[in-house]
Order: sequence, then C-alpha cells, then structure tokens
Amino acid sequence: MKKIIVILAAAAAIVSCRSLIEEWQPVLGDAPVPEKTHLYSDEDLPEGAPAISAFKSIKDLKALYKGKPLELSGKVWIKGQVVSSDVTGNIYRELYIQDATGGIDLKLGKSSLYSDYALGQTIYVYCDGLTLGAYNGMPQLGMEADQTSTNEYETSYIDVQAIIDGHVFKGQYGTPIPPVVVSAAEIEASISAGFNGELWGKLVTVKGLTYGSASKGVKEIFALFYPNPNLPHKSGNPENRVFLSTPLDKKNLKAGFNYTWGVDTWACSKAAYISYLESGVWDEAEVGSGNTHYGTIAATTPKSAGLTGKTLDSFEPDTQSTYKQIMIKNASANYIAHYFKIGSTDVQVRTSGYAKFADVKLDPKIISGSTVDITGIMTI
Repeated sequence: MKKIIVILAAAAAIVSCRSLIEEWQPVLGDAPVPEKTHLYSDEDLPEGAPAISAFKSIKDLKALYKGKPLELSGKVWIKGQVVSSDVTGNIYRELYIQDATGGIDLKLGKSSLYSDYALGQTIYVYCDGLTLGAYNGMPQLGMEADQTSTNEYETSYIDVQAIIDGHVFKGQYGTPIPPVVVSAAEIEASISAGFNGELWGKLVTVKGLTYGSASKGVKEIFALFYPNPNLPHKSGNPENRVFLSTPLDKKNLKAGFNYTWGVDTWACSKAAYISYLESGVWDEAEVGSGNTHYGTIAATTPKSAGLTGKTLDSFEPDTQSTYKQIMIKNASANYIAHYFKIGSTDVQVRTSGYAKFADVKLDPKIISGSTVDITGIMTI
C-alpha cells in the first residue's frame, strides 16, 4: 500500500492556469519579531553549558534512531534555523528547525511559539536527556513517551519551561531559509529511502500538484472526528471515532459519491464544523474504525449500536442521542486533509481547524484541475 505524504500547509500556494498566475496568501499579517533577549552564537553558549567539540548534524542525529525511542546522553548538540511558524495557528505546539543536512521536529509543547522564535533564527539544542523517537517512522525530538499511552507516540512534549530553558537556546536572527523545490521523483525516492531522510521535516515547495487522489482516482479528503472528545478515542475505541475518507479498498468506492464530503474549505472552524453537520452532507459518515462499524452518524445512537456496560454508560446522558447530535453538542474546530497528487504519489495538504485561514475556500480553479504549487513542512 502506497504511503501517504502529509504536508502541513504553511504559507502560500500559486495557482497556474496557462498564462494566468494568481497568488493565494492565507497568512494574515507578519509575525512580530520576538523580544530580543540575549542571543547566543557558536562561540558564546550558555554559561555552565557543556563544552562543545563539534555540533552533530541533524542528519547524523536522526540516523541514531533505529526503530525504537532512544534517550540521548552525552554532550550532544545540534543547531538549525527555524522554518515553521504558528502565527496563523496552523502548526501546533511544534517547532521545525533545519540545517544543510535535514530538518527535525522539536516537540516544544507550547502555543504562540512565534513570539519566542523567529523564522530564520538559529536555535541551539542540547540533547542530553531528551528522547529521539518517531511518529510513523519520522524522527522527532522530545521527552520520553507517556507511560500511560498506547505507544502511538514515542515522544512527549517538552512543555515544562525550565526543561526548555535547559535544552533550547536562542541564537542570532538570520534570513529565513527558502523552501526546497522537490519533484515527484525526489518524493518517491524519499519514501523509498525511509522517513529519517533529508527532506522529512524540511520546508519544501511541491510544484505541479493537482487536486484529487492518484491511488483512488477521485477527489477526496481525510478527517478523523471524536464524537465525544472527553472519552477514550484511540484506535481501540471505534465507538468514538468517525472518519471522512474513502474506503480502504478502491473496489468499494460508491459510484457518484462525493468523497470530499462537501468540504470546500482548507479546514473547519467550530462554526463551520457545526454547519457541515447540520447541512446533512456528512450524514452517511459511519461510526467506527478498522473492521468495526456501527452505522451512520445520522441514524446510530450509542444504545442502538449495541454498546453495553461501561462503554454505553460513558455516553450518558447521550446514550439515545444520534452521533450527529452528540457531535454537534461537543463541536470544536477540526483539521481537514485534502488530497493532491503529483505523478503517482498522493500528497495530503493538512490544515488545522484553528488556523486563521481554516474557513477560506479552496480556489475553484484548484478544485477544477488547475495545477498548484504548495509550500509547507514535509512530514509523514
């Protein structure tokens, strides 16, 4: 099964239609420059910090990941320039940095990171005591995994300020790094080589994308909703999961069905989420996950789904409400991933429901087939 690339839509898209070139720029205003505190350099790192004989490249750091989380020890330092910003609300509690050899995700666990770290700024990371883990094979740098988790995440957020202050140091401001333009062949090669390669975690521009899925041959989106987000909703809790997607097996596609589920915005704010639900365009979405399905959100209640015991009781007082009603009651903003294709490769462009441009509609020319260039962080 072909793996899917996810690109976090970060900055802009250029729509090309023969001689017509239009620019769509969802970033609302420039990010303020963080307050200038002491800025370090290679020769002037924090007093008391371990001496540095040499920095490890991001490529070499990621190469240490061998399929399981690794707690780093010793005088291991990396440095890189900031290539992500959460000023629009689209990249949440993460900071991506890159050097000449690659990029990596720092799970800093704070919002409004743009007020602390500027695009192009050099960041020094003292890795001793941090954990190098991976999500779906792509390395991340954070704290050790939460021992109560389902092992879905090999690292947890570095969200204690004292720990951040002891490991992440602000360097000099610099010119923001331009995105790397990547071709279909380079993307395919990166997939084949594995997800600790150079392009993963880097700021890239993919040119010549068209809307729709190469593997399924239809226009489609992907989204995962938790009808009651306060209840367990991991893969082992299919009674609290609803997908907007295509069937896993292409042969089960319904002729004429709209697998964009009526969504023509980059994501869904809370208001848009409710509006889509009330309109009925999601009524055929099913409650369930994997091979376990209970029925459509419009017709199924936790009671009619046959949930029993504590599982049913957990839905009180909504056991006889339809899942659609439960979703409206617990509505919140939600990401949407739109499928694009380049050659035979599927690319998801994923945008947060909390992004300032969440409810911006896709340009009709994109939906109708015009090529588009999209810039963002390349992740899996």
